Amino acid sequence: MLLQELLDIGEEIYFVEESYTSQRNIGSTLHYLEGVQAFLENQKVRLLRVRNGEQTLGLLLFNPGEEDVPVDFWSVFTGALAGASQKVKFEAFASSILSLNPPEREVEVSSELWRDAVNEYYSLMLVNRNLCSECSTRPESYGSIFSEQRVNRVSEIFHDLGNKGFSLEGRVLEVCCGNGMSTLALYRLGLDPIAMELNKCTVCQGLEHGVLNPKKALVMDAMQLSRYFEPGSFDVVVGFMLGLVYEFNKDLWIGIVNEAAKVVTEGGLLLFTVKSRPEIEILAEALRRAGVEGEIVDNTDADGVFDQWYFVGKKVLCK
Repeated sequence: MLLQELLDIGEEIYFVEESYTSQRNIGSTLHYLEGVQAFLENQKVRLLRVRNGEQTLGLLLFNPGEEDVPVDFWSVFTGALAGASQKVKFEAFASSILSLNPPEREVEVSSELWRDAVNEYYSLMLVNRNLCSECSTRPESYGSIFSEQRVNRVSEIFHDLGNKGFSLEGRVLEVCCGNGMSTLALYRLGLDPIAMELNKCTVCQGLEHGVLNPKKALVMDAMQLSRYFEPGSFDVVVGFMLGLVYEFNKDLWIGIVNEAAKVVTEGGLLLFTVKSRPEIEILAEALRRAGVEGEIVDNTDADGVFDQWYFVGKKVLCK
């Protein structure tokens, strides 16, 4: 695991927050740190600090094995992914705790690498079925799930974009990635996207087949993008086979593309594919209102199933 490698520890590690998205509010983290602070007024513990310059990215508290839990492990506390107010509270607790109990070791880590380590932890917990009370989904073979024809279909879109003068490079986000079928095409372009999907079972499927990168795969609602990422966080945002987009549910999909427009940089590329023209017209209208200039492309083929229409454009206005 990346976190163990970064910190050079062999014991098990556990984040106190139950999911990646709960790292935004860190309610459990702040609650436990308050208890740790009180405990340290009378006793000392083994403590590690992860920092980026002067910023404390994480604290690790060692828990020796006991009769009921006979395994040594480290509890991990972080505020690096939290909202502004919670991050301030975390830093205050961290400062107080470090003054009461200086760390036995400090490790310098970049914020990006730390985020990767947090991502990987929750991905591995998911694929090892540790985030589900019970799982009735049986593993399926790679060949029964992933289609080379489907990957090639997405790859052809990128080839067409190259001919139109668009380039995919830099920081890439893929929304609604499913099990990573289209993500495979991004990998073959030499890209390493953050791939996110709300359905944890499909993310788990992509992880267990080694398709999705555990350091970059997130179980997250795309309607919440701007809560977790700052404006201009990505140079490219893509989403393949969004929908189905109907009049009765269009607000959901409009919300997703609006969120994508918020986190892409000015001049950044946005690309979304769907099955039908009415669907892409709904999304295109929303994207243009969000300050994206682009075009609808007819990509129909004889099969008439995947990625038949797409919108591609660039963010030109901050909204």
